[in-house]
Amino acid sequence: MPASRFLSSVVVCALFTLGLVPIATATADDATTTPAPVQILPLTTSTGEVTEAGEAGLDGTAASAPQETSPAAEDDAASEGSEGEGAEKADPAAESDTDSDSQGEAAEETSPAAEAEPASADSGAMVVPAVGGAPADSSADPLADAVVLTDPLVVDDFLVAGFRWSGTDTLPEGLSIYLRVREDGSWTPWYEGADSGAGKDTGGVAGTEEFITGGADAVQVSIVGDRADLPADLALAMVPADPSGEETLEVSDLETTQAEPTQVATPDAAHEETAPDPAQEASPGPTAQEASFTTPLTTTAPAALPAVETAAATAGVQAANVDAEVGQAVQPAIVAATTTAGSLPVPVHTRAEWGANPSYMTWSPEYVSAGHVVVHHTAGTNNYTAGQSASIVRGIYYYHAVTLDWGDIGYNFLVDKYGQVFEGRSGTLSAAPGTMVIGAHARGVNTGSMGISMMGDYSSVSPTSVTLDRVGKLAGWFLGRGGYMNVNEVAGILVRTTEKYQAGTVLQLPRIFGHRDSGATSCPGNVGYSLLGTIRSIAQKQAQISGRSATAVGWVNGGGSWFHYASPGVLTLGWLKDGSRWYYLDPGSGAMATGWAYINSKWYYFDRGSGAMATGWIYVGSSWYYLNPGNGAMATGWLKLGSSWYYLTPQTGAMARGWAYINSKWYYFDRGSGAMATGWIYVGSSWYYLNPGNGAMATGWLKLGSSWYYLVPQTGAMATGWAYINSKWYHLNPRTGVLDN
Repeated sequence: MPASRFLSSVVVCALFTLGLVPIATATADDATTTPAPVQILPLTTSTGEVTEAGEAGLDGTAASAPQETSPAAEDDAASEGSEGEGAEKADPAAESDTDSDSQGEAAEETSPAAEAEPASADSGAMVVPAVGGAPADSSADPLADAVVLTDPLVVDDFLVAGFRWSGTDTLPEGLSIYLRVREDGSWTPWYEGADSGAGKDTGGVAGTEEFITGGADAVQVSIVGDRADLPADLALAMVPADPSGEETLEVSDLETTQAEPTQVATPDAAHEETAPDPAQEASPGPTAQEASFTTPLTTTAPAALPAVETAAATAGVQAANVDAEVGQAVQPAIVAATTTAGSLPVPVHTRAEWGANPSYMTWSPEYVSAGHVVVHHTAGTNNYTAGQSASIVRGIYYYHAVTLDWGDIGYNFLVDKYGQVFEGRSGTLSAAPGTMVIGAHARGVNTGSMGISMMGDYSSVSPTSVTLDRVGKLAGWFLGRGGYMNVNEVAGILVRTTEKYQAGTVLQLPRIFGHRDSGATSCPGNVGYSLLGTIRSIAQKQAQISGRSATAVGWVNGGGSWFHYASPGVLTLGWLKDGSRWYYLDPGSGAMATGWAYINSKWYYFDRGSGAMATGWIYVGSSWYYLNPGNGAMATGWLKLGSSWYYLTPQTGAMARGWAYINSKWYYFDRGSGAMATGWIYVGSSWYYLNPGNGAMATGWLKLGSSWYYLVPQTGAMATGWAYINSKWYHLNPRTGVLDN
């Protein structure tokens, strides 16, 4: 173990919700990484014999296993005469009967062979698989049943892990590999490292799917099954944030640590961590709240103020409100993701932006016709930060390209739980409509499909809404560009390997399907798989948009929103001047803004019918607002137009009407026009005097010409009749308020 240990600093990214404007915020996580070697922990030799590291934990199994499940612990309890409850739980006969029954039931209901693979499929046979079938969950105890078990080992920090071995692509039947890691001082549940079901259709090294973490510094490995079935050269690879070279770990140099018993992570048991939903609703814009008034308001139609909420359309454009468009919340990013090549509906981090090392790539892109999308998850924990995502993608890239010898990352796109999208397989963004570069994400059906992986484990927790939104839009974009306008249709895809189906079989699958539908895997997790309907719904709307964009120029309506294309396939983003009117196209999706939108720290209003930016006075809800005629930005505070003053509430921009308390003074604004009043005004049943110079309400004694008046200090109302002021009585004319001499 090297003396220097890899440390990474984590900077928490703030999530901003700025209306319809997604602005990437830089983080420092990746900026502070230091190159470190990939750690390789050998578990078996070239002949399949268990290494010293693989043997190390077997002697202490009984001591570290949970008492209620460990056979060793139960035997110890029996020898001490404490049979009781423990003996009842561990009754071998009872367990054997239960297992037998459950196994029979499982074989009847979920057997992969019964669901998916015909006994003798002819080449080219059409097969409609039992969609959603997944391998049965293992009930083995990784500690008590282990034939290979490492000690809990302290290692250098890593973000991605996975197992590789020589020989066949899949593990022998009945052999299961488990891994748990220590994150932030706590041990995770045991995760089963299933065969990836991914990889190149030909070539590469056998291995499991990648396991991602939020930063782990200790591991423990267990293998359950028949020791004679162990593959040769089985090893655990642990990839840091910035991989540089490889280091084979020697067990004699490794420090052991304590690890409390933890459960096996299954789809039936929720993980300790949850996937927080960073997707926020778009900011609603100014409200109709007004300043505090002393008397109820009766709103009348303003005199001489123009109405602007017209339905007249410009260039035939109409649009629905997109104020609360799903997935338009700001997502943090290491580098601003601005790539929208090929009219992508969401910003994408290119390989250059997330730091793909070109020296790892040994697999040249090959483009083929494609009309399916395969949805994946990466497995592992969900405890990563937004700033770690690019490092995790680099780790997956190394694991796929180098550790498993695929020559590149297998997925076409990766989407993290914050909605950040990363370009995966080289050539993905360069693919022409209706084609895709062959990936290594679903062995057997790589050719003819695009793979999108959700970063995290979605066996028992749900992907975030922003993740689902991004996956759906990417899928719809790909299918729509290819002319597949109905994403819910079922179509054939040719199987090219024999992992689950005989080579030459044509599977009839939905245009968007889960990895488990074509491979012997549980990917994309039970919860992730259950949400494919949501993904398809989002994709269907996007497909309609992207399908029209291939030849469209100018305004295009799709999915309830309007979009503008400067040329075929080139989506207009940001500000657009069309004729004499200004429009705003969301930088993330390209959707035309309507209603209130918060852009670069200013509020704007876009006509809900035409989408044109409003200027001057507008009436929205129950309030008037003023938008700068020069740039459309909403005004706040004091405003002078001609000879009249107005006050626009700073918090909302709404025009004040009636009484308003501003900077410790009272003012009165005409209830109709909103113009500030001066001089005498009659409100309610009282007279008030407002300073002709600044409009502030007068209080106390007031002399106008040769006449004196008294304005009650607490209210400003003019006094009449007898008034007791400063310990003296005065008489004020009951009709005029003038002090009688």
